[in-house]
Amino acid sequence: MTSVGILTVSTKCSQGLAVDKSGPALEALLSGPVWTVSERAVVSDSRQEIASRVLEWSTRCGLIVVSGGTGLSADDVTVEALDMVFTKRLPALATAMVVGSLKITKFAALSQVCAGLCGKCVVLGVPGSTKGATENVQQVLDVLPHAVATAGANGTRHLHADEGASVENVKAGKVKAEKVKCGCSRMDEQDTAHDVQGLSNDLEAGVARRARKSPYPMIPVDMALQQVLENIGKPRVERVPLGQIANGQVVAEDVVAREHVPAYRASIMDGYAMSSADGAGVFAVRRAMTAGASTDVWELQRGEIVRVATGAPVPRGADAVVMIEDTELVESVDGEERKVRVLDTNIVEGQNIRPVGHDLRAGVVVARAGTRVTAVGGEIGTLAISGNSDFAVYAMPRIAVMSTGDEVVDTLGKTVTELPLGAIRDSNRPALLAALRALGCDVVDFGVVRDDPDALSQTLDSALNTCDGVISTGGVSMGERDWLKPVIEQRLNGRIVFGRVAMKPSKPTTFAVVPYAQSQRFVFALPGNPVSAVVSLHMFVAPAVRKLAGHLVGVGGSEVQVLRPSVQAVLLDRVELDRVRPEYVRGVLAWDHKKGAWTVELTGRMQQSSRMASMQAANALVSLPIGTDYKPQVDIGETVTVIVIGPPQI
Repeated sequence: MTSVGILTVSTKCSQGLAVDKSGPALEALLSGPVWTVSERAVVSDSRQEIASRVLEWSTRCGLIVVSGGTGLSADDVTVEALDMVFTKRLPALATAMVVGSLKITKFAALSQVCAGLCGKCVVLGVPGSTKGATENVQQVLDVLPHAVATAGANGTRHLHADEGASVENVKAGKVKAEKVKCGCSRMDEQDTAHDVQGLSNDLEAGVARRARKSPYPMIPVDMALQQVLENIGKPRVERVPLGQIANGQVVAEDVVAREHVPAYRASIMDGYAMSSADGAGVFAVRRAMTAGASTDVWELQRGEIVRVATGAPVPRGADAVVMIEDTELVESVDGEERKVRVLDTNIVEGQNIRPVGHDLRAGVVVARAGTRVTAVGGEIGTLAISGNSDFAVYAMPRIAVMSTGDEVVDTLGKTVTELPLGAIRDSNRPALLAALRALGCDVVDFGVVRDDPDALSQTLDSALNTCDGVISTGGVSMGERDWLKPVIEQRLNGRIVFGRVAMKPSKPTTFAVVPYAQSQRFVFALPGNPVSAVVSLHMFVAPAVRKLAGHLVGVGGSEVQVLRPSVQAVLLDRVELDRVRPEYVRGVLAWDHKKGAWTVELTGRMQQSSRMASMQAANALVSLPIGTDYKPQVDIGETVTVIVIGPPQI
């Protein structure tokens, strides 16, 4: 049986203001021996919600029917949402629904039904009324099983032959065409079995055979991050001495104190140790005790005092320390104290003494797994007094960084004073290296790589052999020399997890995993435009690095908030909203002490993805929704979500 998802698109139904009737009707229609409805949901008229749910279901459903949002209103966005996720459109299937429905009512012409594939899942977009939804599906109900079977297969020859039959036998008349499994009486003329190359362009084919539109579905930002975190692997534990623990590293195991702190009774003050029973009076000064001195060989007698420094051990026989301000000199010889008068008349046992284990007792956990070492110094100091010689921490990821492109001139190597026509200086790699170092990564610079499949595959192979993952820029869009995706799939046997993200900038952002030994390594192939590359890094790479560094260990609450922190801030600019994709504009996040709130101001009006200057001084990405006729802009004073990418101004 084929798993079916039924998605109702209606803001009113999602808010409980209306009852979903089309969903149950479609479920009744698609019940029986062929179909089983495994997913049901209602979402609002939101492109992001529709696209996210379809993409989620497409991995476990053979058919998804989306009802509602196919009309002429500005709020009807189902067709536009499905266009974002279709890897292949099926116009004939959509036409069949329309033609059949027009025979029933001429008003079917007002519905924008659609059909397409999301990966290997057939997706139909039909009207939201019960009558319109069921009538449209009924027009193609007989062919849907074959459509689903064909979409889920690598080729269709096995569907077009009887058990044990071959194409030759059918042609020779030994087997009737009517006996083929799918019942369509169609035979493939040639074997369609082939090596899987994914969705990327064939490296061996010419430019004329490249795809004219990206075959990769454009997935929502939240789903892209979710897929990154699901595929990024687990943190790696290493044992290192205290001096090798870096700022930002996370403790991997509970650290237990091996000894008491202090290990002896220690003076809190500079003063004199004595017996509290002696009280005030004149005393002989026996000797001086400084920090680090031993008291094992002697014991203080009644009527004696001993001069002690802060942190010095208190000798046996003494149970109090009088601070030096509460005494006066009575007698000295050659600069040494002989007799001192104690003025304090209220001396009590334990006065100004830290007992053994006062600060830390042996066996106590001093740092829990998940403790992050900061630049403040408190964590390192606490580990230092635990008495342990080495510590289990999560290793900071080792990341390879490279730029690609024949036109890219290395700015970290030999100085080029004048650029040839068509050349550009590499700003991506230096920016990414700096950002990754700030995240604590161990970075390896692989320079600028030519737009050549052999050069790219060799460099990627070398980088993956020595690093946990690779960050590259350029070569991921639709150009004839954009080779990153086909090289990953066809040369490295990698898997493109996603190849486009519904965001502005950074739409071509690509994330892939490549098998290595018994595990896998990752590749972030970021866009070549400078701002797009840096925005992608903070949106996807930084959270992945933080997960690999163990930042989720021992932490409750939202993973996203831990890995990609955000705050609500008051916008100080007016911004026009993009009508197609959510946008992430660069801003300066600051705390307004008068308002008692975060504020964010754009780094400038020119926010083009090619303009690296828009990243200068930016410490935040302002998350802006898709614009509509009802909400075309965000005004000054509105509250927006701000992703924090650097220390805010306080």
